[in-house]
Amino acid sequence: MTILGIIGRTDTPLIHDGSAALIKDGKIVYAIEQERLSRNRYALGEGAREAIRACLRDTNTQISDIDYIAYGWLPELQNGIPLSPIISSSDELTDVILPPELKNPPPIHFVQHHYTHAAVTYFTSGFESAAILVVDGRGEGESISLYHAKGNQIELIESYPMVYSLGVFYSSAADLAGLGGPTGHSGPGKLMGLSPFGNVRQEIDFSFDANTGVFTLPPSIQKRVEEATKPPLAGKMWGFWRDYFEEYFYPYNEQHWHDSAAYTILNYVDLAASVQHKLERICHGLAERVKKLTGEKNLVLSGGCALNCSMNAYLSRQNIFENLYVFPAANDAGCSIGAALALNYQLNPPKTPPPRLDAPAFGRAYTDEEIRVAIANHGLSPQRLSDKELVERVAADLEADKIVAWFNGKDEFGPRALGRRSFMANPSKRETLGRLNVIKGREMWRPLAPSILDEAAEMVLEGSIERGLHRYMLGVASIRPEWQAKVPAVVHVDFTTRPHFVQKERDGIYWEVIQRFYEKTDIPLVCNTSLNVAGQPLVHKPEEVLSVFIEREDVQTLVLGNFYLTKNQPSRKEVEVRREVLDKA
Repeated sequence: MTILGIIGRTDTPLIHDGSAALIKDGKIVYAIEQERLSRNRYALGEGAREAIRACLRDTNTQISDIDYIAYGWLPELQNGIPLSPIISSSDELTDVILPPELKNPPPIHFVQHHYTHAAVTYFTSGFESAAILVVDGRGEGESISLYHAKGNQIELIESYPMVYSLGVFYSSAADLAGLGGPTGHSGPGKLMGLSPFGNVRQEIDFSFDANTGVFTLPPSIQKRVEEATKPPLAGKMWGFWRDYFEEYFYPYNEQHWHDSAAYTILNYVDLAASVQHKLERICHGLAERVKKLTGEKNLVLSGGCALNCSMNAYLSRQNIFENLYVFPAANDAGCSIGAALALNYQLNPPKTPPPRLDAPAFGRAYTDEEIRVAIANHGLSPQRLSDKELVERVAADLEADKIVAWFNGKDEFGPRALGRRSFMANPSKRETLGRLNVIKGREMWRPLAPSILDEAAEMVLEGSIERGLHRYMLGVASIRPEWQAKVPAVVHVDFTTRPHFVQKERDGIYWEVIQRFYEKTDIPLVCNTSLNVAGQPLVHKPEEVLSVFIEREDVQTLVLGNFYLTKNQPSRKEVEVRREVLDKA
């Protein structure tokens, strides 16, 4: 059975993170985000047409080969045919979802949004049963959902309406701090990174009681909710929260602050700390609630808030559950896979649960000939190396403090770079953080993450080591005191880092490079950040990473598959040695 999963449509300008996925006999065979193809970050209002075309083209699949189409949202349908309370079939929105050239497609099965979030994280977790917590900006009418999963079944236990949206709460604070950018979607991740710089100086009067399942809003917001003629939706609640923060939190009513010379991000560090603290405490209560209602030992999370690494790690430290897991694309992009898996399990459930996801490498890999042509079109002359030669050369470049652009294997699905589309660098100098932030066009206070050998993780890190998070760079961990000065490029202000655990059997040559770097330097990790620059999604084509290599002077080495290119310039270590010689002379 072949199912095409989709999220995103072209008739609503604010819909974001479109994607498409192909599931065959219950297995994910291909998935890609629309933004990787259109090159527009978050693909606002684009739908998923290019992603759908890529799914079919890159797997040699025709629309006639598709048995079912699943869509990760359940709208109000005029002619829907219910398959279950959370799935309805209809063809009335085909024109705004599918590319026009696809003739005679099967009807689209619309799946309730939070159920798709639940399905993608549970059915890739490897667990036989679990509690599920979905927390995001909004679904069709809810913002938080609690589920209980056993075997092939996922049962909704409780849900909470839009007025309690934690995604809206968090993103409105990020916007007030000036971190959202033109679309606002990059703000929450930045606010999370800013929060360790501040202190919780004011308590936000927003809470959740795990025993009763009751939320309490700040009185000023509760009053506006009660006065509304109809239940406020996400946009209205976003405005309520933004007004609340402006009125009650420093710097207070600063409508023109961002345009003045007096603006500084330091004014917002305490707001960031307070909002992060509140997110963690409310999610703690929700975790306790779903634990009480299910009795499960495993918790899986999804929704945009599950990308908050600090919150995930906080829940892990509370030991409410024995095991945690988050699907790498916990945001709406993951709902294309979730919709397809949900429909597959409804129609043809497997007899045994699938194993845990190895890695989200679901996209396109390029052949040697395609890479060779792309390099030649830029007038460059690469070397094609064996795996052993490539490992040795790249490890030596990292030891010499060169920045490496690493493009190897298939596209990864989701916002995290996990060793296939990455910038790599030596973590032993603090200046590496600044160099990479300059290359990427990021704020200088934003931290870097490490890719660390799984078998060496507990030597460098302390506290909660949850592989269901750290395998996918979805948690934070503390760096042991004796290691903080050894790897300063990946040490955040609170001495934490956001690790990516690299495993030999799953990551192949990427693991081998880090292992060889370890043998050379006694450091079992490298800096790893996504291979993109400001305002752009992760690179998808060889031509895109070649442009980064050519245009960014400080990117000194490029790996495209087994093709190796380096710039004819001395490494920083070589420059320092020459300076020392000149000084002595």
